[in-house]
Amino acid sequence: MQFSTLGLTTSLPKFLSAAKDEQTKEDFFGTAVIMRVSTILLAGLLAWFGRPYLEGLFGKSLLPGLVIFVPLLFALDGFQAFLQSVLQGSFRFSTIGIINLITNAVYFALLLTLIYGAKAPLTWILIAKTFMSLVTCILTLICVPIKMRISFKAGIFKELIKFGAPLQVNSILDFIFSRIDSIFVAAFLGPANVAIYEVARKIPDNLRGLYDPFISVYFPFISKHYDLESRERASALLNNAIRFVAFITMLGTAIAVLFSQSIIQLLFSGKYASSAPIFVLLMINLSVALISNVMGTTLVGVGDPQKPMIINTFNALTSWLASVLLIPVYALFGAATANTLGTIVAYPLNRFFLRRKIGLNDAAYLKPIVLFAAWGILVFLVKPETFLLKIGFLAVFLLASALLSIVTRDDIDRLVEETGINSWRVFQNSKVRITKR
Repeated sequence: MQFSTLGLTTSLPKFLSAAKDEQTKEDFFGTAVIMRVSTILLAGLLAWFGRPYLEGLFGKSLLPGLVIFVPLLFALDGFQAFLQSVLQGSFRFSTIGIINLITNAVYFALLLTLIYGAKAPLTWILIAKTFMSLVTCILTLICVPIKMRISFKAGIFKELIKFGAPLQVNSILDFIFSRIDSIFVAAFLGPANVAIYEVARKIPDNLRGLYDPFISVYFPFISKHYDLESRERASALLNNAIRFVAFITMLGTAIAVLFSQSIIQLLFSGKYASSAPIFVLLMINLSVALISNVMGTTLVGVGDPQKPMIINTFNALTSWLASVLLIPVYALFGAATANTLGTIVAYPLNRFFLRRKIGLNDAAYLKPIVLFAAWGILVFLVKPETFLLKIGFLAVFLLASALLSIVTRDDIDRLVEETGINSWRVFQNSKVRITKR
């Protein structure tokens, strides 16, 4: 799916959210449908006629009865992602959440019935998956608020291709380079160390999934504010969002610093305790990565899709070079360090390009980072061992965050008032408050 979207799942929400009238939305939607269906059909045909290569990759014993599901699931999942991007650009976030909640719950119940009740073979499980993907597509299509009028507009096609092509390249680069540190660990240190390293990165990787709903809501709103409303409002939204992300990620990293050993032993087992320091370093990497990602997403939202591709290239090259130099010497810690160095390289580039487009308040995200650094030095010097002492240090971090206005009363009010599926209405309300500092 990474290779066939033409960047539509990112570019289409940008154009729909900034559209001034319904006619423009219909033109973008109609043209995009033709583009997405065409790319899905082409990719599906390539997958079907590429069966000999798939058989060589996965083995002939697996594929004869199952190969048909490859293009089917590819097409359905691809079209589902496309339709959800339309809902995203139409600010129907609650609709996305409700559809996903219902269909995932039904699919889970089907799986339990087929696996534990009927003892069904893999073919029936894939049929259930295909059926639920089809149902999800139909429900999502029904909920699309834009009139279905399939028409191809050459000008819009050029606009979508011009904006989406760099995003497509960036998506491919991200797909290729996302696991490069694990590949180098396997090459230099062997499979046993890969298992330890994967345990260390399991929690940061899963936590990143919690960030995706946030950024999927943030993106169309920053686009709308920048294109249709005041850039001051867009700047305020950016600075509040980046402050929120910086605080939450640094809080998570502080918890990892204090309880990394306990977390690893609780979720995995004592034999992976040696991965705890790697886990902490990868949490620091995650914090910087998500702060940079808010900047990169904002760059795309304000109309500059080329820069994230350039930035990610530097990120990947730095990680590659650092992995080759550090892993043979420092083993797993070298792998985590190499990953983090690549992320750190991306930050100043994101900041440099972003400040040329929109007002960025560095204090918004630097205060949580500086606070964490000072707090981390204190933890290193004291080395708290007991549970109560660790809780005390965590309380100190939270209290300092409040005193420095990293987290404010307004943030707490929003958290109390905006709960459940509609929690992201904070952006839709458009009453972005700028905290006085």
